Amino acid sequence: MNLRSRLLAVAVAITALIVLLLIGIVMRQRVVLTDQVDDQLELVANAMIRRVGIQDGLAASSLPGEPPDASTSDIYIAAVSPSDLLVVLSEPVSGPPITPDIDAARALAQPIAGSPVEAGGSVALDPSTLRWADGGADVRAVVVDIGQDRTVIVARSTTAIDDAQRQILFASALSILAMIAGLGLAMWWVDRLGLAPIGRLTAAAEEVAAGRSDRRVEHSSSNSETGRLGAAFNAMLDARQVSDDRQRRFVANASHELRTPLTALRGYADLYFAGGLSTPEAIDDAMRRIQVESARMAALTEDLLTLASLDEGRPLDLIDLDLTQLLTDIAADAAAIQPDRPVDCEGVGDGLVVRADRDLLTQAITAATSNALRHTPAEAGLKLAASLEANTVHVSVTDEGPGIPHPHSEHLFDRFYRGDDGRDSAKGGRGLGLSIAKTVVEAHGGSISVGSEPGVGTTILLMLPVVGD
Repeated sequence: MNLRSRLLAVAVAITALIVLLLIGIVMRQRVVLTDQVDDQLELVANAMIRRVGIQDGLAASSLPGEPPDASTSDIYIAAVSPSDLLVVLSEPVSGPPITPDIDAARALAQPIAGSPVEAGGSVALDPSTLRWADGGADVRAVVVDIGQDRTVIVARSTTAIDDAQRQILFASALSILAMIAGLGLAMWWVDRLGLAPIGRLTAAAEEVAAGRSDRRVEHSSSNSETGRLGAAFNAMLDARQVSDDRQRRFVANASHELRTPLTALRGYADLYFAGGLSTPEAIDDAMRRIQVESARMAALTEDLLTLASLDEGRPLDLIDLDLTQLLTDIAADAAAIQPDRPVDCEGVGDGLVVRADRDLLTQAITAATSNALRHTPAEAGLKLAASLEANTVHVSVTDEGPGIPHPHSEHLFDRFYRGDDGRDSAKGGRGLGLSIAKTVVEAHGGSISVGSEPGVGTTILLMLPVVGD
C-alpha cells in the first residue's frame, strides 16, 4: 500500500468515526429529551392524582382548583369517567391536536394504591409512546387508573423532540459534508505539495539509478519540505555530475600525460629491436631519452599517488614545524634555481610554529613557488612571507609577474589544469602541483586561495591553524 492509499484509508476511517460519534450524539439527545418529557408528565400526573376526583357528568369547572397551567402549556390533560366520558382539562397551545383512544387508554392505565386523596406524595409512573396525535405524530402519555373505573390521561406530543432531532441531523449532515470537503481539500493539498513531488522524486531517483544522469525534478517552492528535498536532490545530482565530469577529465588527462612518455619508451624499444640503433652514440642517446621519459612518468605517478593517498585520508606525520626555517630554505632553493630572480624572504617573522607534516607542507609551498618560477619572467620578483592573524598562520607566495586572467584563476587548483589552451608541458608543468598544494593544506585543516591582478602579479595564500596550547 502506497502513502496515498494510506492517507485515503485514514481519511475514511476518521470520517466513519465522526459519523458514528454524531449518530451516538443524536441518539443520546433523543433519550435525554424524552426523559425530560417523561419527568414532566410524571410530575403533572402526580399533581392531578392528588387534586382530581372524577364521577359521571363531572365537568372541568367543578374540579377543586385549576390545572397547573404554568408548567403544562404544551401538555394535554384529560379525565375519563366510568361512563367513558372524556373531560379535557388542558390542551397544548402548540403542536398537533391530541385525540386519545379511550379503550387503549384504559388498557394502559396504571393503578395506584388507595384513593387519590390518600395516596399523597409521588407515584412512580411509566410513560408510553402512543400514536394519538393528528398527522401521525407520536405522543408520550401517562395513563393512571385512580380507582372507581376512573382514568387520568397526561400526554405530550414528541413533535418538539422530533424537530430537535431533525435539526441536529441536518446540522450533523452539513458538518459531515463540510468535513468531507475539508478532508478532500486537505488531501488534494497534501497530494499536490507532498505526495506528487515525492512521486516525481522517486521516479527521478529510479531513472538516475538506471543510469540517466541528466534527470532532474521540478520543485515549486523551497519553502516546503518537498521543495527543499527536490532542490537538494537536484543539487546532489549537479554535484555528482560535476564530480563525474571532473573524474572523467582527470582520467583523460592522466592517460594523456602517461601516454607521451610511454609512447616514447615504446618507440625507442621498437627502434632498437628493428635495428635502428646501429651505433653506440645512437644507443646512448636513446637510453638518455628513455631515462628522461621514465623520470617524468615516475614523477607523474608519484604525484598521482600523493593525491590518491590524501583523498583517502591517510594519516599525517604531524610535528611542531618552524615556518621561519622552512620558508628560508625554500627561498634559498628558488634563488639557486634562478639566480637572476630577486627572491625576498624578509617578511617571515621568528617563532611561527604550526602543527604539520613537514614533507607535505614543504611540497605544497614549493609547488606555489615553482608555479611562480615557471610562469613568470626571470626578472620578476618573488616574495615569501608569513604572519599570524587571529590564531591562523598566513603563508603567502607573491610574484611580480604578468598575473593570471580571471577565467584561469578560477581553475588554478583543478587537477591537470593549465592556463594555456594546448597541452604542451615543455616548461615542466603537469598541472598537479597546485592541486596537491590545495589537498595538503585542506588535510591540515586550512585553506588556500589565489589573488591575481593582470600586470601586477599573483599571490597564493595558504592559511594554517597554529599549534594549540
